Amino acid sequence: MPDSADYRQRLALINRLSSLPATQLDTVILALKPTQGLIPPSTAKPGDRASALFEWAESPMGCGLEKLRHVLEAVLQDDSDYGLPDTKPAPTRKDSNEKILIDAVWTEVEDRLRQSLHNAILIRLDMAEQRSQVSRPWDSQLRTADQAPQSLAPDTHILEVFDRRDVGGKLLILGNPGSGKTTTMLDLAAELIKRANTQPDHPIPVMFNLSSWQSAKQGITDWLLSELKLKYGVSQKLGQTWLQQKTLLPLFDGLDELPPERQEPVVEQINEWLRSGEGPSRLLVCSRIEEYELYAAKLVLNGAICLEPLTDRQLQCYLNSMKMGELWNTLQQDAELLALVRTPLLLSVSILANEGIDLEQWQQKQTTQERMTYLLDAYVERRLHEAVKSQEYPAGKQPTAKQTRHWLVWLAKELRQTPQTEFLIEGIQPVSIADKKNRILYYLSTILFVVFLAVTLSSFVLELHIGFLIGTLLGVIAIINCALDQIFLSENFFLSRTGILNGILLGLFMTVIIGTLATATGSVLDGILWGFSWGSFSGFFGSILLGLKGKEIDNKNFPNQGMWNSLRNTVLQIGFLTGAMTIASGFINAILNGSAIMSLLLGEKVFTDSAILMNHFSFKVLTFELFSGAIQGSISGFIIGIIWNLSSKSISGINCLKHVCLRLVLFYEGNIPWDYARFLNHCTERLLLQRVGGRYRFIHKLVQEHFAAMEP
Repeated sequence: MPDSADYRQRLALINRLSSLPATQLDTVILALKPTQGLIPPSTAKPGDRASALFEWAESPMGCGLEKLRHVLEAVLQDDSDYGLPDTKPAPTRKDSNEKILIDAVWTEVEDRLRQSLHNAILIRLDMAEQRSQVSRPWDSQLRTADQAPQSLAPDTHILEVFDRRDVGGKLLILGNPGSGKTTTMLDLAAELIKRANTQPDHPIPVMFNLSSWQSAKQGITDWLLSELKLKYGVSQKLGQTWLQQKTLLPLFDGLDELPPERQEPVVEQINEWLRSGEGPSRLLVCSRIEEYELYAAKLVLNGAICLEPLTDRQLQCYLNSMKMGELWNTLQQDAELLALVRTPLLLSVSILANEGIDLEQWQQKQTTQERMTYLLDAYVERRLHEAVKSQEYPAGKQPTAKQTRHWLVWLAKELRQTPQTEFLIEGIQPVSIADKKNRILYYLSTILFVVFLAVTLSSFVLELHIGFLIGTLLGVIAIINCALDQIFLSENFFLSRTGILNGILLGLFMTVIIGTLATATGSVLDGILWGFSWGSFSGFFGSILLGLKGKEIDNKNFPNQGMWNSLRNTVLQIGFLTGAMTIASGFINAILNGSAIMSLLLGEKVFTDSAILMNHFSFKVLTFELFSGAIQGSISGFIIGIIWNLSSKSISGINCLKHVCLRLVLFYEGNIPWDYARFLNHCTERLLLQRVGGRYRFIHKLVQEHFAAMEP
């Protein structure tokens, strides 16, 4: 039995493991390489993962607690100065929208770093400065003695380069595919977002992928506004304000992912944007070096670095520490394979796919592309067949490897057809249906769904033949709507105090105007009744219509959020119209048709169609008119709400129906599973996808391209 001192040491070790940020715990796990399937995935509770790692380490098959302590200390020392803390400090900014954006970027950086394959590499990449790759504004006056690449000091962090006085926060990062450009950008973003969180005057780093830039006709400012709206739900007005005030620090990735004919034009657009004075005070751009060196135009930035390949010593030390001496011996004997794994991505893939690699077959491949394809095939097969304790599916209910591959191939091909690198479930459009017959099926199912709902719901409150009439009318509208072939996302809405106040003022204005006109053509009582009734009605509706505003920033926090927003807005819109018409119609009907009550109370005789001059019937008439008007109003509001939601292409209801029908057709084709979000989350557990909020992307562009090249 262990003594008290040993017990305290063991308890301290398990507590330290449990308190680690997810990224550091993942690093420890990858470095120790425990038996596959024993450690829960990154989506599980940190305490459960730490306990499982501790139990494995002290088991006969484990690495031992001493080795666990050693690796833990090394990871903590490596990350002591850089990286995001486990708990985000309280922001110092007062602007609520800026706080929301900081939270969104913080979460994005944290999630992407945690899910990055590069976390398997405990090596800080070497960098070489290459000033000749950028056109610095002062280069025309200042002659430099040497513009040859200069290696920076080992373990130099990207923040140190970015903050240098001569760079001034305008930097270009170059490198080969898989060399760690995006991860280096994320490392920088982590430090910059910490500053933005604690320093109110520091610009907020925001990551954008240039692959979505359309053409030279689209200015960088317009493109940024559309990306802010798509990615973070930022309104155009707020986005323009932020850009004008230089509140944002753009980090551009994916320059090389644009079609070749659009790559140099976007460089020219960025340069024009920076020279115009509309650009930011700081900017980072990432690109593959091979493509960038072909451009005649160079970015007007102050500095450029190129990520260096891993050295033989780094590879040998790391593979030996991972107990992969056999792999190192094979790589030493084959210069082509050795060159292939000098990038962090492919070294990570080699380690994670090691058990599925036949070294002899790998060596027999003739070209670099064949070797890379073999390596990625081995990685994919390993991730598909590995026994993973899924948080999404119960044991035995997980998709098969064949199904997973097929669905990911379809997704990769879809992403290849769009300029976006990230995937939103609610962003699926009818053009994703390749088969013409199935697209017709989608149109028909949407139209029939609209007609069925309209007839059923309308007949519930009206006569059957009127319900059929409304259903037919909406069916025709649905045909026109489907022809537009676009599903529009919905926003979150809220009631603003200013809008409500303006609505009340509108009601008071209408009370005075209508009351004055009614008094001029009738009696004082007519003026009071008409003015008060229509004034209250217009004030009520005005408060809602003027007060209903879209959020200035609406980040996607969970899968399919846009469609859930649409469904919620549909229910709220129909419910609001039904309730508003019920209250307003009942109130107006009771006052106007029950005006005999007021005539008796005020001693003035008022004649209306329903006037009852007998005092003991007065209150009964008022009650009857109130309920009669309320019933008429509720029916009218319900019908108007249905027609409104099922007829307009920009309203929530029709988009919900179109999305459901589209998902059903894609499921019928076999291109997506029934529960898509569950499947995509499952793929993040297998290190094939990354998830940030409600957005998904492949673990790396090379992995996406590999899936896109496969046959379905």
